[in-house]
Amino acid sequence: MNTETILLQATLEPCWLWWLILSALAFILGLLLGYLLFSNSKRLKELETDNADLKTRLTKTETDFVGLKYQYDEAQKDLSNMRVSLQRCQADKAVLSTKLEKALAAANEGNEPVVATRSFGAGMAAVPPPQSDDLTKIEGVGPKIQTLLNNIGIYTFADLAEATLEQLKAMLKEGGPAYTMADPATWPKQADLAAQGKWDELAVLQDRLKGGKESDA
Repeated sequence: MNTETILLQATLEPCWLWWLILSALAFILGLLLGYLLFSNSKRLKELETDNADLKTRLTKTETDFVGLKYQYDEAQKDLSNMRVSLQRCQADKAVLSTKLEKALAAANEGNEPVVATRSFGAGMAAVPPPQSDDLTKIEGVGPKIQTLLNNIGIYTFADLAEATLEQLKAMLKEGGPAYTMADPATWPKQADLAAQGKWDELAVLQDRLKGGKESDA
């Protein structure tokens, strides 16, 4: 073996070693890259599964919300109806109490008992009499208050003349904040004059009123 052959072999042996090392490093890097890609793919699938689960839960929550909102709206309607019924019951109670007091007073005085020709309140509010009066002719009573009066069974001047101040105040209170400024103190008196056809006296009385209240002037 000559000198050139020995030098060539000495040169080739380090190249082969480096190629082996680099190949091993490439193989290891490939394994690491494959592992990372596999891990990321698995994590991506888990995230997609979680996302689908969250969407399902969101849809169920929205459905539950719609159902609860419907129940809430129905409960509000029931509450409103119950308030109207309570208002009518309170008005009926006030009217019956007044009639009872009048009957007892008449009995104590030896007079004939007072017989009511038509009771009004919760039971009669939905059935108006054949002939109703225009209650807006009473100073302080507008169309909306007339509706409140009709709701508790007051349709005529005679009905309003028999109503008590407590009953009228309870009606306005149940009607809401919009009616808190109304003062029914003179309504029965005005209604009594109207029921008797004393329109001139009613006009004189109303000249002294402002919004149904006694004027200071």
